Amino acid sequence: MTAATANGNHHIDDSVVMKVQTTSPIQESTLFEELYQMDCFRTGEFYLKSGQMTPIYIDLRRIMSSPRVLRMAAQAMCDKIVAKNLKFDYVVGVPYAALPLATLVSDILNVPMLMKRKEAKAYGTKQLIEGVYQPGGTVLLVEDVVTSGESIRETAEAIRKENLKVIDAIAVLDRQQGAVANLAEDNLNFLSFLTMEGILDGLITKNEMTEERKQQIIEHLAKPF
Repeated sequence: MTAATANGNHHIDDSVVMKVQTTSPIQESTLFEELYQMDCFRTGEFYLKSGQMTPIYIDLRRIMSSPRVLRMAAQAMCDKIVAKNLKFDYVVGVPYAALPLATLVSDILNVPMLMKRKEAKAYGTKQLIEGVYQPGGTVLLVEDVVTSGESIRETAEAIRKENLKVIDAIAVLDRQQGAVANLAEDNLNFLSFLTMEGILDGLITKNEMTEERKQQIIEHLAKPF
């Protein structure tokens, strides 16, 4: 059972923390291998939501088709959440790709989940935030892949307007294109379990990429967009 805080919300119960800490933590190499086997890393010419061309695309939506890998990714984030001693009352997945991950993070840590709509309903309660919560509570944002951090920033802004706090955000993978610095400007601490550089190193071990090509991709991703 979760323990109540002073404002009536919840936090991670000590027994849940102990369970996570005593379980063998997910290794980056292990999760990389699972994602690789699911063809989540694709090289070529792709375009992101921002319109930027990228020579590598990370498609983590594929893991929703494997409950085992989906839960592994969620557990990896939970390992980091506990290790970093993050404090929060609710979990919210950035709409909509991260909702399955957020659901499992909520379940593993036994912390309530809320759902932020992309836009408020035009009928019924017309709520933007679905779920049971109290004003003043703190939300942890969960995302799958982060580029500049704009989707996290937009989600945090909307949640803050609902009289909820947002301090931390976590993702499975950071493309390392400025999200940490960008989100810090909005007083958001951003963490990830995997990084783009780690993925490129993994592809080198698979003989699918050379060190030279890795450097070319890193230089490309560093360009402004």
